[in-house]
Parts: sequence; structure tokens; C-alpha cells
Amino acid sequence: MTRLSTYTPTRTREYNNDDFSRLFNRFFEQEADCNQYFAIPPANIVEEEKNFRIEMAVPGYTKSDFHIELDENRLIVSLDKEEKQDQASGYLMKEFGFNSFSRSFRLSNKVDKENISARYENGMLLITVPKNKEMMHRSIEIS
Repeated sequence: MTRLSTYTPTRTREYNNDDFSRLFNRFFEQEADCNQYFAIPPANIVEEEKNFRIEMAVPGYTKSDFHIELDENRLIVSLDKEEKQDQASGYLMKEFGFNSFSRSFRLSNKVDKENISARYENGMLLITVPKNKEMMHRSIEIS
């Protein structure tokens, strides 16, 4: 059986010329490396005129898989889904996907916590956090 390997950009360069040592180390590191990039899904935070938008890349789930909670000034997004082990799936290695994570975002006192909304579409979880009126951009007249 041929073992496939992947390019891992964050792995440090190995300076040891001993091929057997490199092969041995890569074999045992492989399992630890598989999910290091996807333990927490990536997120973007966008500031718009009337709200903030949190975008999280989490493809392959349904909206009912996610839990979003507000705990004082923290917005907590989590997922806890039991992974089904399917022997017939044919995976030799699985580098993306996760069955649980928890991610939190600290909110300012100047956001409207009562009107936070969320939607899930095309693998993106989109959370809208409206600004309070005092945070909105306004022009100041010079007297």
C-alpha cells in the first residue's frame, strides 16, 4: 500500500540527513498533524455601518448542529456532533472536518445584544451583531 503524504507549511524543516529517522518521525507525527488546522474554524469579523458581521467557515453541517449562546459580554459559538465511524468510507487519512469546537467572541457594551441574529448558508455561519445608536457613525458639525 502506498502511503500518501501532504504538504504541511507550518512543519519545521528537518535538517537531519538520516532518511529512516525522518520517515519514522513523519509516520508518528501524521496523526497529530491531521486536525491541527481545523480544531477551531476560521472566522472573519466585518464592521459595517449598522452592525458587525462574524463569518465562520464551517462546511458540511446543518444549522441545528450549532449552538450560539450569549453569556454576559461573550458570544459563544459551539458545535458538538457525534462522528460516525464508517469502515466502508475508504478514508486513508482525514484532514478536514471536526465533530466539536467552541469559540467565543468578546462583545462591547455598545452593541445591541437583544437583536443578535444568525444564519447558515453555503457552509458559512453568519452572525450579525447590531451596533447601538451611540456606536453608529455620525457627522459632527463644527461651530
